[in-house]
Amino acid sequence: MSPVITLLAGPEPISLHVHEAILCRLPFFRAALKGEFKEASEKVVKMPEDDATSVAALIEFLSSGGYTYAYNPDNTRFRDGKSLVPIADLAQGLFHVSVYAAASKYDCPKLVDEAMKNFRVVVGDLEGIDNLRLWQAAYGVGLTMWAWGTDEGPTKFNEGLTKWAATLSEKHREEMERIMGDCPALACDLLGFQTPVIGSES
Repeated sequence: MSPVITLLAGPEPISLHVHEAILCRLPFFRAALKGEFKEASEKVVKMPEDDATSVAALIEFLSSGGYTYAYNPDNTRFRDGKSLVPIADLAQGLFHVSVYAAASKYDCPKLVDEAMKNFRVVVGDLEGIDNLRLWQAAYGVGLTMWAWGTDEGPTKFNEGLTKWAATLSEKHREEMERIMGDCPALACDLLGFQTPVIGSES
């Protein structure tokens, strides 16, 4: 059995423990733990800029090939009358965006794909300003409508925009304008893809 490594994740560190052999599946950790860095001798890796829940998802994925979203069981629905699944909400979407960011940073392409798949499900269900907030977070970590490398990204983007534009009321105009100012790439894509009139409903 390989040594146990302690990951200190987050600005207020949360300790996560994982076997070295699992972490070394990724180039970053292999270099840190098998090289001449202090992590190799101390068996501790500090990750102050990373979200602990995203790092936990990364570990879970490396261990099992999947990751889970810890949702409130009261906020669920049945899919096909068989299994409970979470009702999509902004928190769930932001979690998948955060996992995507961690997977990209630590060069785990299969987890990147899994996080993108889960993101697509949530962004397809969200309406109103939460849809736009989720896209803002996604663009902030490089998960743009173009990230898929296929026409699926623009299609999903346009579907989401149609939903939020249809339900976005005048009271959200100020926030929408702020988001557009804070995220120029998203603003450009909005202008290129958005056709409904914003603020037409009160």
